Amino acid sequence: MIITFTGQPNSGKTTLSQQLTEYLKLKGHTVNWIDGDNLREMVKNFDYSERGRKRNIETAYSIAKLYNRTTNYVVVSLVSPFKDLRENLKSDASIITKEIYLHSSRFREGKMVSYYEPPTNNCLTIDTDKSNIPESLKLIIDYIS
Repeated sequence: MIITFTGQPNSGKTTLSQQLTEYLKLKGHTVNWIDGDNLREMVKNFDYSERGRKRNIETAYSIAKLYNRTTNYVVVSLVSPFKDLRENLKSDASIITKEIYLHSSRFREGKMVSYYEPPTNNCLTIDTDKSNIPESLKLIIDYIS
């Protein structure tokens, strides 16, 4: 299963995806975690333009599909502002994909992605201003079960 976390910067994607990864490992599952910032460092893609973001997302999703062949779970944490790319991943019938959309009012000035397209269906939505980490993690675990 591929579990994708999407949302604006500072909405809690990295924190909650790390928490979920640790939880799944404690339960004895094999898990690979892909974080957008770590991936950018690894592939040396520091282009935050629309084109650069698309390339980074496509790379992350390709790696996730490869990891999905050999692990129980792949957890992906990216801003991923393009709904069509997220929907394309979810539409692949050979992969079970769960999308988690996090939103918050904690955006730092200049960090918001103006062209972010929030998911509108087939996802779990969490307002991380209203749910703390344990509450959010419980919602996520229930959603993927």
